[in-house]
Amino acid sequence: MLEMNIFDTSKPFNIVFMTFLFRLFTFSIFVLLLTTNSYSQDSWDKIKKEHKGSITVYYIQNKPFIYSLANGSMGGIEYEMFSEMIKEKRKELKAVIDIKWEAVDTWDQLYNTISNENDGVFGMSGITLTDSRKDQIDFLPPYMPDIEIIISSEEVNIFQKKENFNTAMQSLQAVTIKNSTFERNLVKLKNEKLHALEYSYVNNVEDLINEIANSNEHWGYTNLSNYAYALSKGLHLQRQLFYQTENQGLAVILPLKSTWKTPLSEFYNSPTFKPYINDLIRKYLGDKITDLIWDISSDSNSSLIDTLRNQQREIGLLTVESEIRLLRLTQKELEISQQNTIRNILVVSLSVTLLFLVMLFHFNNLVKRSNQKLGHQNQEIEEQAKSLKNAYKDLETLSQIGKNLTAKLSVNDIIKIAYQEINELVGTPIFGIGLYDEKDNQLKFPYVFEGDELLKNKAYDMNEKMRLAVMCFDQKKEIFIQKFSTDHRNYVKEVLKPIAGNNAESIIYIPLIEKNKKPIGVFTIQSFEANAFDSYKLNLVRNIAIFIRIALQNASTFHVKEEKQLKLMEANIHIMEQKELIEEKNHELQTANAEKNHLLGIVAHDLRNPLASSITLLSMLNANEDKFDEDEKMCIEGSLKAMHRMNNMIEEILDARASANKEEQATQQAAKDIISASEIVQSVINDFETYAERKNIKLGLDIQSDGLVEVNEQHCLQVIENLVSNAIKFSPKGTSVVTSIEKTPDFIQIRIIDQGPGISDIDQKKLFKKYQKLTPKPTGGEKSTGLGLSIVKKYIEEMGGEVECQSEVGEGSTFSVFLPYL
Repeated sequence: MLEMNIFDTSKPFNIVFMTFLFRLFTFSIFVLLLTTNSYSQDSWDKIKKEHKGSITVYYIQNKPFIYSLANGSMGGIEYEMFSEMIKEKRKELKAVIDIKWEAVDTWDQLYNTISNENDGVFGMSGITLTDSRKDQIDFLPPYMPDIEIIISSEEVNIFQKKENFNTAMQSLQAVTIKNSTFERNLVKLKNEKLHALEYSYVNNVEDLINEIANSNEHWGYTNLSNYAYALSKGLHLQRQLFYQTENQGLAVILPLKSTWKTPLSEFYNSPTFKPYINDLIRKYLGDKITDLIWDISSDSNSSLIDTLRNQQREIGLLTVESEIRLLRLTQKELEISQQNTIRNILVVSLSVTLLFLVMLFHFNNLVKRSNQKLGHQNQEIEEQAKSLKNAYKDLETLSQIGKNLTAKLSVNDIIKIAYQEINELVGTPIFGIGLYDEKDNQLKFPYVFEGDELLKNKAYDMNEKMRLAVMCFDQKKEIFIQKFSTDHRNYVKEVLKPIAGNNAESIIYIPLIEKNKKPIGVFTIQSFEANAFDSYKLNLVRNIAIFIRIALQNASTFHVKEEKQLKLMEANIHIMEQKELIEEKNHELQTANAEKNHLLGIVAHDLRNPLASSITLLSMLNANEDKFDEDEKMCIEGSLKAMHRMNNMIEEILDARASANKEEQATQQAAKDIISASEIVQSVINDFETYAERKNIKLGLDIQSDGLVEVNEQHCLQVIENLVSNAIKFSPKGTSVVTSIEKTPDFIQIRIIDQGPGISDIDQKKLFKKYQKLTPKPTGGEKSTGLGLSIVKKYIEEMGGEVECQSEVGEGSTFSVFLPYL
């Protein structure tokens, strides 16, 4: 994506030389500042020898590759990939490797920083691997293909012929990043095709994409991944069909002769790398874009296969773009409706203008004979102009009504807003929206406004076919009646009594129909006066019906999604509670089994001494066999054999217990992992982000210092999950939960601080015991088994750590976990 061009040979030598001196001076100042404020970084050999050290990663904000979030954490394809590489190297060396992430503003800053450092630094921002850069910087192996395309605003036409594209694009302003492969592509176009091309610079890819999306006069090159990501976020962009390029790939950069290249390259060459990076790209770009990138980047030397690949690329891109743009279909419908209204107004305007011209023509011939008639005509013109002004004002009001309605996600709010807006626009004493309930086979009106009276929860049975509302819904047709008392015979055979209020004279019913032609309800305005509505007001109401239908569909979709999300959250909480209960039961069974084995060992051990004495005594008696007769000898020998059998059984029991203890100790030792405290905490905070947002609770992370701990990773995760879950569970809405990490002389200290109700001294005494239900209650109706904190204490003590609580009633709580570090 980015490539340095030091000299431009098309300029005179003196200008080139002065430019070179200026760049050299700027670079010297930058290097001086960098050396006085640089972060510490260590070589691979040093960290391998000392088992500790730090490295620095310089990056430019570039979604979806690497970016920082508002809560202080980071994300992106390159961020997760590089963090995983360093995590593996920590385990391989059993070393503490700190990563410092430092943002820079421009590509020149990033390039100069990496090219002038010695070792232990890296650069990231979705950087293109090119041969021209290898003289000053080095690359790790490419991790994904690099396809560069031309994009423009949706206001710019998509050209089907290169000739038209070349002509049009030279009249627009191109935007690019200085010294990038984007600029290289533009320079090539300017030299070969677009000789009149002009372009300007921005600092980074995000500025480039925003500049193009927000202007109908700009265009430029960008990476296919950046384009797909921006398109999925709703930016108004489109892809032009010509001059696409494919580079060697995207890669992480590092200084020449860096000792890190060889060990980190092993990560790329492992058999697990391809599935890993494939899943990671899918996470940020989606399945279809990811499949498309891999498919169209396959190696081939055949011109026929290259042609097929180009066709495959174009078909794939068009398919993905079409699916994303389908999401905007609703907005397009609104725009078409507004355009139709404007077209009608223009027709009226042209008619009035033609009429005015005709009147002027006749005025020249009849001016002396028709002064009175001329005054009347002038009055008509003024009335028409006033009508046009009112129509334009109504059009603006109609647009605002659409925005107000589609912004609501509650059916009741939609009905109330619709009534207020329509009543102000056309004046309607009676208003209602009926929604079809398939279960009850009824048209249900949550609210019916009749003058100053509000009627709630009224319904029409769908079997009452003489109801105008039922007729409108069944036939999917409008009903427009100017005087119901005389015209009702054209619609119904008999007049039924209304469900509430009185019969109206002027009536408009409009069906609300989805895109699949399925009706979802009806919309009506009525008046007790005859001829209260004309065709102009009918047209306004038709447009408002479109807004109402879209708003109701949005509300229905949001309601379904919200219910599913709530069910998933409840199921997750239930699973966590069941998990805690199962683990507690398992621990009880293990404890009972250990106590049984211990008791069995005590009994066996205590039997050995009296049994040994008995064997000794019988052996002495058996040695003096001359003193006993045959029967007595047989009794002594039989008893001695029985004692030996019993002694052998006891020895087998003790030997079995000893073997079991050794196996258990070996299992416990093998279950420990080496991992940084920040990785554990960050993983838990990411998992609970959605849960906290639903309760309007802000999760914070404060990493004052970090370190490696040797713990059972699963148990440590469960400890932090229990503490963070409790903090969210017992905190009121609108508060915050902050997790901090700090290295003390003896421990890594992890603190979870909430703004909940606090814990009394009495409750603190039984805090870490089993099955304890404390005074504070969950603020969101969640359940609590009373086992979580007892499990926390058990696991922390097994890992050689400590846990404590500091709290006052009404002041929140702070739970501190102390773990020994390497």
